[in-house]
Amino acid sequence: MSEVINRILSFSGQRVGVFIGLTGILFLCLLGYLVSEEIAFLVIPFGLLVFLWGLGDFRRIYFLIWATIPFAIEVDLPGGLSTDFPAETLMWLSCLLFVGYLFLYHKNLDFSFILHPIFILLVIHFFWIIFTSIISQEPMISFKYTLAKSWYLVCFILIPLLLFKDIKDFKQWGLYFLIPLIGTVIIIMIRHSQYGFTFETINKAVIPIYRNHVDYACSLGIILPFAWWMRRRFVQNNAKIFFVIAMILSLGGIYFSFTRAAWVSVPLAIISFYVIKFRLMRAVIPVALGMAILVVGWLASDNKYIDYSPDFAKTITHKKFDDLVSATYKMEDISTVERFYRWVAGYYMLKERPIAGFGPGSFYSLYQSYVDRHFTTYVSDNPEHSGMHNYYLMEAVDQGIIGLLIFLTLIVFVLLYGEKLYHQMESGPWKELLIAALVSFCCILFILTLNDMVETDKVGSFFFFCIAIVILSGMHHRQILTSKSSEGELNK
Repeated sequence: MSEVINRILSFSGQRVGVFIGLTGILFLCLLGYLVSEEIAFLVIPFGLLVFLWGLGDFRRIYFLIWATIPFAIEVDLPGGLSTDFPAETLMWLSCLLFVGYLFLYHKNLDFSFILHPIFILLVIHFFWIIFTSIISQEPMISFKYTLAKSWYLVCFILIPLLLFKDIKDFKQWGLYFLIPLIGTVIIIMIRHSQYGFTFETINKAVIPIYRNHVDYACSLGIILPFAWWMRRRFVQNNAKIFFVIAMILSLGGIYFSFTRAAWVSVPLAIISFYVIKFRLMRAVIPVALGMAILVVGWLASDNKYIDYSPDFAKTITHKKFDDLVSATYKMEDISTVERFYRWVAGYYMLKERPIAGFGPGSFYSLYQSYVDRHFTTYVSDNPEHSGMHNYYLMEAVDQGIIGLLIFLTLIVFVLLYGEKLYHQMESGPWKELLIAALVSFCCILFILTLNDMVETDKVGSFFFFCIAIVILSGMHHRQILTSKSSEGELNK
């Protein structure tokens, strides 16, 4: 805190002036309390001290966000709002501290990332969200969505780009996140064992730490590449053993979560690694996009999708995982068919407002007017208030085709730029970190085909953080090239 105070004093030019100012604030707060008896006036000086302490130890405050994300619990607030406590509360605090941090330390910070193409695409993405929120059919919901998106971008893009300078920063980050995450796995495995590790009881075991078993399993799946990276980076045998155990526990958690998307994401991570390793991303991306367009176009032509409508009586919740897998390809699983129910509604919504959509976050409030009753299930009244369960289609419905194209351009550029950068970098910890981030990013992109989890703290944080790692890896590589070029000039 002393360093922060000294910096404040250096900006003020006069220590006496600052002392008088702080004393004046304290006096006014005391006077306000005596006049109104409002306890808030006494909280202000305490809040000021916390703010100054936070500026002095901003890095630790930021790492606390990651430490609390695995244990964050969704809490309902007045006015129909909700928050992930305490992680999101720490995000708000970090955003406030970030403003002061920039003011005090801006001369020592590297802002070259603002010209990076990926960062520019993120800015375009965010400004399109703001624009579509202004013209939204549900302006209040879209405004809340935009606010939430803003602190995610600050906490998982801007702050890492300015705070993370060295590999040791990422090692420290990994410990802050991975240790609490493994703690949740142990707790859930113990609770689940009391139910006999059954598919029917997995949600009982994960709630309230995670929203559901999908949130739990996907969180474990996307952390595996980073656990693998940390196992290689820590030289101590005890640390290596811990990360091996962490990976085994994570795989065990995924297996007993009975989550189809997470099960697929593990082999997909391995495939993604080799796609990047053998420079196949330029071939895989067009094939994946082409297949998606063909499937959607085929189902939409002559309303062929109706041929796949289920038998309402047979579309039920299955209590055994084997029955669930069998029912999935028979279109008799309630979660699968309910996805179709919402995707078809999204298709009709997109036809009505194709350019700019209905507004960010508006799908739940509006989609029931566009549903096709052929796909109605027992849970179509949506008691959980959940979304579309396909983030790409949701982007199109909320922000129009333009919003979807901006988002797709962003993720394609991250993948292509990341792969190219990986093959340009020299072997070492940065190169390994980059491919860990890219593999994790690929897993998230797959998860988004079946879920809309970019807005959740446990998955959305990693989506943006992986992008930040790609940008930082590029900056680090450029610095090395510049350094080598300078050395070459000196040798001449």
